[in-house]
Amino acid sequence: MTPRAQREAHGARRAARRAARRRTRVAARSAVAALLVAVAALVLVLRAGRGAPAPAPAPPPALPAGTSHVDGISDQNVPYWNLDVWSGGPPASPFARFVAASLVAGTPDPLRYARYVVAYDVMCDPGGPAFATFERWLEDVQELGLQPDVAFWYGDFDGNRCPSLPLIPHSAEQYNAPVAAFMARFTQVSIVEPWNEPNDGHGPDVAPALAAAFYLAVVGADCASRACTVIAGDFNDAPRNLVAYERGYVAALASVTALDWGLHPYAAVNHERPATVRAFEAGLPDPAADRVWYTEVGAFYCTPRQNPAHGYGDRRLQALQERRAHFLVTALMGRPFAPVHVFYYEFMYKQDRRGPCATDDSALYAPTPRGAPLEYAPRAAVADVFPDAAPTVALPAPRPGASVFYARVDLRPWRDGWRPAYLPPGA
Repeated sequence: MTPRAQREAHGARRAARRAARRRTRVAARSAVAALLVAVAALVLVLRAGRGAPAPAPAPPPALPAGTSHVDGISDQNVPYWNLDVWSGGPPASPFARFVAASLVAGTPDPLRYARYVVAYDVMCDPGGPAFATFERWLEDVQELGLQPDVAFWYGDFDGNRCPSLPLIPHSAEQYNAPVAAFMARFTQVSIVEPWNEPNDGHGPDVAPALAAAFYLAVVGADCASRACTVIAGDFNDAPRNLVAYERGYVAALASVTALDWGLHPYAAVNHERPATVRAFEAGLPDPAADRVWYTEVGAFYCTPRQNPAHGYGDRRLQALQERRAHFLVTALMGRPFAPVHVFYYEFMYKQDRRGPCATDDSALYAPTPRGAPLEYAPRAAVADVFPDAAPTVALPAPRPGASVFYARVDLRPWRDGWRPAYLPPGA
């Protein structure tokens, strides 16, 4: 190849390399431009989205419909109100007549349920005081038009005696025989709490697995052939074992679905803190579907520490009780809590006597001295628990021969302005 031809070939190769580099640069610029266009488009989309309304948040899970008012009474003393031993028929004592006319028939938010705790083996001692008192109670609440709810408990409760059975059954089989006899005898009872406050006591007295076995026994045997509402749990929220005990109880139920659950939120009400109720509901198998019953709860008027012997006067004690009752009906009976039924304990202290405050007294009504204008006096908390309790119907007449200890009764006690205002600490 001549020198001239070599120079021409070398120039051609250089031109080809320059053209290739040019094409590479153009392609790179095109890719960068495309990327910039894409980024710009994304920025425009994001800016446009920023001004658009945010999607609506998911609605909170639906809760079972809760009760709007206290609709149950958890009181062992119904037959003994105003010292009267009432056994069915029209209510004889003034206080029982007041309850019938004001809290059951004469209010837009009436009582519907009544709860009683009875020895699990009460059928073993049909001649004893526990059996007789329960029969009397059952007749009385039916006369009031209330649906009975029965919780089983220790074998020696309320004077029951059954030497052949332990105070606490050792197994579901030992539990089921006397409970099945009770259910067969008292067919009016269709709401059952297999064991009252199983997480309480020393130890506690009833292990979670055993308490769950009692529940399974009632569901699988005693209520297998009839319509029953069986309430699981029935825990006291005061013991520190609440969360761990509930976890063990739920695990012992295994695959069995319990829809109704009981809680006694005494600690939440009287400390005015909802933490224990939140913890209980968080431990339910299905918090969105499970129905919670406050099967027993009360606002304390006096306690072993807060009572007249320690310098607390009646007005101060009433103010404290009213504040606690207000917390119950406002904080613990509204969202996020939705108890389907609430049972108040108690209406009047045992046999119309003034509570000694040796135990926690949550009575809403107190006795007055004989001869006073009122035979029973509502405490301030009544205005919170039963704000609409005023009779609109005539009282039923006492049955012939009934012993009525007090002749006069004022059926509108709160219309005279009797309700002390809250008092500051130390008042």
